[in-house]
Amino acid sequence: MTKEQILAQQRADFAVAKFIEEILGSGHIKEYTFDETRDSAIECAKQNIEASSLTEREKHVAKESVDKTVHEIAKIFKKGMIQSGRLIETK
Repeated sequence: MTKEQILAQQRADFAVAKFIEEILGSGHIKEYTFDETRDSAIECAKQNIEASSLTEREKHVAKESVDKTVHEIAKIFKKGMIQSGRLIETK
């Protein structure tokens, strides 16, 4: 693993741990924790793509696809969390 991959993985691990801690502790999650979990997952995926043996063009397309897909999934999930009252809006 590259240094960047390791750092991205650690960031993602911490974000997921914080997400779980909040959900199990209070039954709710703060919006910035949700956003950090999403953003760290994207960064982790992008670092793995960067370290792959894909061509530069393939890497670019893969990163764009990851970014778009994760944001769309997170948007749907976040909407459900807000509707269920589980997400505490912090912005």
